[in-house]
Amino acid sequence: MSSTIDRPTQREQQGTVRRPPTTPVWNATRRVRLLDEDPDLGEGLSETDLAAATRALVAPVLELDGTHWEPPNYDSQTSFGFLILEGLLGRRLRVGRAVATELLGCGDIIRPWEEAPVWGLSEPTVDWRAFQPARLAVLGDEVTTLIGRRPQLIVNFSSRLLRRVRAATYLMAVSHQTRVEDRLMETLWYLASAWGRVTPRGTRIPFRITHEVLSEILGAQRPSVTTAFRSLMQQGLLSREPDGRFLLHSPALQGCDTH
Repeated sequence: MSSTIDRPTQREQQGTVRRPPTTPVWNATRRVRLLDEDPDLGEGLSETDLAAATRALVAPVLELDGTHWEPPNYDSQTSFGFLILEGLLGRRLRVGRAVATELLGCGDIIRPWEEAPVWGLSEPTVDWRAFQPARLAVLGDEVTTLIGRRPQLIVNFSSRLLRRVRAATYLMAVSHQTRVEDRLMETLWYLASAWGRVTPRGTRIPFRITHEVLSEILGAQRPSVTTAFRSLMQQGLLSREPDGRFLLHSPALQGCDTH
C-alpha cells in the first residue's frame, strides 16, 4: 500500500460516495507486551513493578491495511482504547462544510467510539482513515484492569490522551496565524518533531502528505497551501525528495545528531 495520504475525490468531499471501509484483521497468534513495544509507558515504575507490568500487560494486535476504517465498538466504561504501535491514521471531523483532520501515529492512544456531542447548530460527522498500514494494540478490559492497579500506569497512559489535547490546542493556535506560509511551516515542523528524522540534508517527514490534507490540518484553502509551498521552497526552507516526502531545512539543524 502506498503511504501517500490520498486526496479525496470531489464526490467524496461532498459526502455522496464512500470508499469501502478497511477491514480490521485480528492476528490471533500475535500478542504484544505493551511495555516492550512502548517502554515510555513504564516510566516511573520501580524495577520490580516494571518487570511485573511488562509480563502482565499483554494485548492482542489489530492490523489495518486499507483506506477508510470503521473502528469496532468497545465498552467505553471498561476499555481504555487502542494504542497505535505502527502506521499513520487520520481522524477527519466535518462540521457543516468545514473539515479538520487530525493525524495520529505511533504512541497515540485513541478511543474512536467516544465522540463529541453536538455543541452547536450542526451535527459533526467523523470518519477514520488509515494513511499507512497500521498495527494497534487493543487496550481491552483486562489491560484496563491491570493499568488501574498501578497509579503510575494510570498517569502514563492518561498522559497519552492529554498529549493529543495539547497537540490539537497547539495546531489550533497555529491555524489562527494570518499568513498561510507561517501556518504551513509551523505545521510541518510539528509533524517533523512528532515523526520526523534528522538527516544530514534536513529533517525528513517519513510519509507523503497531500496539500489537500494539509489544508484540513492548518485551516486554509488548498490553492493557498500550494502557493505557500512554492514560496517556502523558493526560500530554501523546504524541499521535496524524489519519493515525494518533505525535507525541512533550518539553521537550527547545524550540529544536531543524525539517526
